[in-house]
Amino acid sequence: MDIHRQLVSNYRFKVLIDNHVMSFAKVSGLYMDLETEMLSEGGHNGSGYIAAVPTKGVKTLRLQSGVLNNANSIMDKMSPGIYLRQGLVVMMLDMHGNTEIKYVAERALVTKWEISEMDAQNGQVLIHTFEIAYTQMKIMR
Repeated sequence: MDIHRQLVSNYRFKVLIDNHVMSFAKVSGLYMDLETEMLSEGGHNGSGYIAAVPTKGVKTLRLQSGVLNNANSIMDKMSPGIYLRQGLVVMMLDMHGNTEIKYVAERALVTKWEISEMDAQNGQVLIHTFEIAYTQMKIMR
């Protein structure tokens, strides 16, 4: 099989927020990292050990979608201060709509809601942008 066909494309995805499917045009800020610190062994200054430490900061997801006529349904779930009890899942889909990879953001809290600039001369689609703070990302297949 051609290697290009095995690659996962990034334009087909589905977002679950508290187990409800929601449509977004763009998702960014999915990543995992590990904070570390260097520990030195008493009396041996030439080398040390690397140890993982609890994360001090939060990560931020940005979700963007076009404003819909029935925007109240999304706003009920995405207002700042809403804790997403069941988290947020971004599912990457193959060309047949089957899930390839799931990215699960745990302990998620909606921190910001923003609407795009309104410009009468531009004629662009009005965009909602949501920011969600999370502490941990898991990858599931």
